[in-house]
Amino acid sequence: MQEIAKVTLENELDLILAHKRTMKLAELACLSLSAQTTFATAVSEVSRSIIDGRQKGTLTLCIDTGSHEKYIVARLQDGKKHSEKSLEGLAYAKRLVNKYELVDKANATTVELYFYVAPPFRIDIQKLDEWRSVFRNEPPISPYEELKRKNEQLQDLSEKIQKSEAEYRTLTNSLPLIIFSLDFSGKLLYANEWLLRYTGETLNSLNTNGWQKVVHPDDVHSFMHLLESKVPAGPSAIQTQARLKHKINDVFLWHQVSLSAFINDKGVPQYWIGYIVDIHAQKVYEETLKDNFELKQTQAQLQENQVQLEKIIGELNRSNEELEQFAYIASHDLQEPVRKLLFYSDFLQKKYADGIDQTGKGFLKNMQDSAMRMRTLILDLLSFSQVNKAQVQFKETDLNEVVAVALQDLGILIQEKNAKITVGNLPVVMGDGRMMRQLFENLISNAVKFSHPGIEPEISITCTLKAGMYEICVEDNGIGFDEKYLEQMFHLFQRLHSRDHYGGTGLGLAICRKITELHRGKISANSTEGEGSVFYINLPVDIKL
Repeated sequence: MQEIAKVTLENELDLILAHKRTMKLAELACLSLSAQTTFATAVSEVSRSIIDGRQKGTLTLCIDTGSHEKYIVARLQDGKKHSEKSLEGLAYAKRLVNKYELVDKANATTVELYFYVAPPFRIDIQKLDEWRSVFRNEPPISPYEELKRKNEQLQDLSEKIQKSEAEYRTLTNSLPLIIFSLDFSGKLLYANEWLLRYTGETLNSLNTNGWQKVVHPDDVHSFMHLLESKVPAGPSAIQTQARLKHKINDVFLWHQVSLSAFINDKGVPQYWIGYIVDIHAQKVYEETLKDNFELKQTQAQLQENQVQLEKIIGELNRSNEELEQFAYIASHDLQEPVRKLLFYSDFLQKKYADGIDQTGKGFLKNMQDSAMRMRTLILDLLSFSQVNKAQVQFKETDLNEVVAVALQDLGILIQEKNAKITVGNLPVVMGDGRMMRQLFENLISNAVKFSHPGIEPEISITCTLKAGMYEICVEDNGIGFDEKYLEQMFHLFQRLHSRDHYGGTGLGLAICRKITELHRGKISANSTEGEGSVFYINLPVDIKL
């Protein structure tokens, strides 16, 4: 069945138009005037019944070339269900045609009227196209017919556009990438289903709330700059790369965003057409290559550093050997001259005091004091050099016993200052007892020494357990210090007070830090100048040797 022309049936004017077009088709099929009138009358009868029933119907004029006999066919469709008896006009129309068919469906009725033709020419595709052209180009007989034709053309165009849009939507939804269009202000006009599938956002939500929830914060600026770009000259596309969040697992994946301007036949840009393609695998591959390259560079740098480190270790070993040699000299060769210097200066002071004037006695006392400081410095340097990791003997050490021995060794100093020392319950740790005793002796002697003149020193030693570490606190009521000098105090030869007021070599706290670090711990302090100090020793509960 080949369709030639179509008429919508709504009013009396449509009935005239249906009659006219039916007559025209019969004329083209070479029917006689009486046969034309007969067929047109049959069509008009059924058409009037459809219009009178106040139902919108259609008349489609066709050619049936499917069999040996040829027919012109009028297919009339009504939006209402009819029986043969209820459709007025059919009883008369069926007597005017060669055959008819009536098909009832749920909510519609179709009547087909067949009229035999035998034209003196062959009805082929070319002839059918020629007849269609006649109806398309036929001049209207009234303004109504012109409006009707324009309306039908618009409806036909609308159907084609809708079909085209449906095909475009089906095509874009079948492709595994996001396809969209937007105006030059960045407002989305269309997007395929992949946008919703991936981001969970619709056109309205993106136009209202923007892309901030979808695009990675570090990429939002470049992404929005792309959407608001000016149209480039020529057909070139503009691109950027951005990470977009997947709605299912909230993971940001790399995508490439491309925009191309859609230009009409007159060369005027209309809107953007955009594509968003998943390039995460490619990006990961590129980053892996980059990381491998950087890794090779790092390995080369590490090898170079290893050479430098071995060189430095060699120099450190040499320095340690020299330090050990110095310690040997300090313990033997240097101590002997200082001992003799102290002996003879003391001998002169006792045996020949009457023969020396006051100025000489002053010089003699200064010499003796200098010799004493030299001996103290030598002994402290020897102690510091002997605090060596290789010499640490880890075993269970009761710190209560260690502190008791340290207090006994400092008994004279404690008695001179009339110091009050309280010791809480201390733990048993894995450590070197000799080094632990030296650690506490240094801290207690400092607390006694750096006390306010005329005020009895009060010192407390306590311990608490914190996060797998013993924190031992040595607190005093002494002169304190400014905490900005805290790090400086634990370095060699660093003093915060003049030698005239408080003696010492500046090595005591450096020795404390070294002992603590050898026991996998650390030492720190808090203080307010003039209000005392608290030194914290943190030692692990379990030491893995």
